Amino acid sequence: MGPTNGTKLIFDCPFSPWVIGIVSALILGTLSVFALRDMAHLRRRLQMVIMGLLVAAALMLTGLLLRPKFIRTRPDPQKPPCTILVDGSRSMLLEDHYTDSTAAWLKQRLGSPQEMSVPRPTREKIAQLLLAEPAGGWLASLRKEFELSGWRFSSELAVLPLGEGVAPFEVDQEGYTTALGEALYRAAQGETGLRPQAVILISDGAWNTGRDPSEVARLLGRLGTPVFVVGVGNPNPPKDVAVLVLRGPESAMLGDEIFFTAQIATSGMAARRIVVDLLNDEGDVVAEKEVVTLPSGGPLNVSFSVTPEKVGRRAFTAAVARQEDEQDDANNTANTSVAIVARKIGVLLIDGEPRWEFRFLRNVLERDPVVSLTICLLRPGVGPVAGKGYLSTLPTRKRELSKYELVILGDVPRKLMPEPFLEALASMVRERSAGLLLVAGKRNHFRELTGSPLAAVLPVRLEGALGASPRSSPPFKVELTHEGLSHLITQLAPEAKENEAIWSQLPELHWCARVGGLVRGATALMVHPYQLAGTSKLPLLAVHRVGRGKVLFIGMEETWRWRKSLGDRYHYRFWAEVVRWMIKKPLSEDDARARLSINRSECSLGETVEIEAYCLGPDGFPLEGAQVWLLVQDPEGRSQQLAMDPAPGGWGIYRTRFLAKKPGKHQMQPIVSVYGREPLSSSVTLEVVRTNLEKVFLAQNRAALSAIAEASNGKYLEVSEVNQLPALLAARIERRFLTAEYSLCRHWVYYVMLAAMLSIAWLVRKRSGLA
Repeated sequence: MGPTNGTKLIFDCPFSPWVIGIVSALILGTLSVFALRDMAHLRRRLQMVIMGLLVAAALMLTGLLLRPKFIRTRPDPQKPPCTILVDGSRSMLLEDHYTDSTAAWLKQRLGSPQEMSVPRPTREKIAQLLLAEPAGGWLASLRKEFELSGWRFSSELAVLPLGEGVAPFEVDQEGYTTALGEALYRAAQGETGLRPQAVILISDGAWNTGRDPSEVARLLGRLGTPVFVVGVGNPNPPKDVAVLVLRGPESAMLGDEIFFTAQIATSGMAARRIVVDLLNDEGDVVAEKEVVTLPSGGPLNVSFSVTPEKVGRRAFTAAVARQEDEQDDANNTANTSVAIVARKIGVLLIDGEPRWEFRFLRNVLERDPVVSLTICLLRPGVGPVAGKGYLSTLPTRKRELSKYELVILGDVPRKLMPEPFLEALASMVRERSAGLLLVAGKRNHFRELTGSPLAAVLPVRLEGALGASPRSSPPFKVELTHEGLSHLITQLAPEAKENEAIWSQLPELHWCARVGGLVRGATALMVHPYQLAGTSKLPLLAVHRVGRGKVLFIGMEETWRWRKSLGDRYHYRFWAEVVRWMIKKPLSEDDARARLSINRSECSLGETVEIEAYCLGPDGFPLEGAQVWLLVQDPEGRSQQLAMDPAPGGWGIYRTRFLAKKPGKHQMQPIVSVYGREPLSSSVTLEVVRTNLEKVFLAQNRAALSAIAEASNGKYLEVSEVNQLPALLAARIERRFLTAEYSLCRHWVYYVMLAAMLSIAWLVRKRSGLA
């Protein structure tokens, strides 16, 4: 039992106070008898003075043995802090129909169903009713024992006044994202004021950005801060499935493989296996996926890939068939459109021999509808192959190379490549948005490029390799790096797990080119599983950005084995993606001093997007050691600056991540310290879109809310149980009491008085002739 309010007397002595009191009384009585006998000849008044002094001194000496002290206990006037977090995101605008105890609670506060102004109250209305409890309600009871602070949260925290006479709670109209975990974390760290001893959370449990609320709840549990959750929203709404949105690229070239993402949400269905179809504008099903929805009903991304065969603006629809127990299928579809354009990519394929890799690659390029292929086959000792589409000599001038957007250089002897050709090829990459692809071969002619103008633009070092590459080696399977798992070139399937499975099933290879490792700023997408280049695994596929162009090195010449064993599906897709990535221009072209690249042009609220800046110094070389910022201007004209960090191993590359919190178009520009504090003219635009809540029946995520309460040692409550909160908090959190001790025996005045009494008694006796 905790301390109680009041004052009490205790004796801080090693023996029983009764024993000391009886012994002291006996001694005092004996001394009094002898003192009175000794003072018999004195006057009565003088006897009384001396006896009074002696008795007072004896009592004070007894007090020194008993050491009495008064202990006063009273409640701490500083009440324990308690934070109330109320969900202010737009999901709180959804209406729910209740049939349980919450319905009775609503009826009591809103009147009979005929008198209800809101027959299907919004979650915002329920929060308003909770915070507007009468004088004797749960909020008033808590205020007596706790120092309450109120906060509304969505993407950010905002102060929420509590008490009578304040404006009623309102949802944040810009609250399209819900950082539930972030709000709990900031409360736990005391950023909302004093660190709370308890948190009351009023929410529907929906969250889509920031920290995982369950992880934060476990942290609160370790800190001894329980979270008492009041769940709003019907946990059992009508059964429904909705296709929230279908996203794809704004445009694509004819023959491109287009990737779409559909977002599916359910309510009242738990986890369910459903089929999602992708239809074209003619109503034909062009792709189909079977997925299992999330138990919480939260949004689930479903990926598709399609290769359109007609030009023009093409419409696509993601659709889910009406489920057996679904009440309404009006929101079971979502649409988008893609502009399919027909244009040709000028590709020059150069090789020394008609090796297997050359033959299979030539077939891929000839079949690709967007490629205009030119071939230069330089056979040592035989001479160039002549014919339609073949060059008899290598183009050695920039003007001759300007018709090509991509040059693929195979296993060509150095003696067949004049110096002007190599210089023009290197300049083409640096000065134009063109691509160079080097495909190494077993004859190791790529090593002869060491010291040439072309070696300076390659993503791998030709020096430092461990000897020449043998003609064959033990079979091996390629290994994707972390960057390779998500790169467009190595994306053989739209979903990550399926993509990894495909790569693991591809046939083994028997040869690879030995190089000295990556150059600064290059990225390995594919490596050898066990051979090393220095301290890292040997790169088999590496990419590099040089000036305005891109360079790709492929250290294997046996991708034809994929075609021979599995057909042309993956072999064609790989090379088609290589060609398209090489000629894509992801960097902004406005200002060469700092050009921006963004990994997507459209995202949803709450998603994080990576932005990259490629910066050149005043000397035209990649800029290192500078301070770089990203200036982001939102649709309302407000700006913020994000610091950009140098990429690991990067050469003039800086990166940052942007969290989309507001819908609309966001304009982004770089600021580079060596060029002043004003933004440069390069820019990219990010379109942030929000989910249409009218298409979703989001249920209360009771499982998530209960998990938060359990992990923090709190409790989940329904709306009708809110009046239990004062008792629950009082039982869990004891009010602190202040204790004060008072003891005269430990004060110097006490000893002065005792000495004074003894001295006066001695003087009086001496003056009376007794001393």
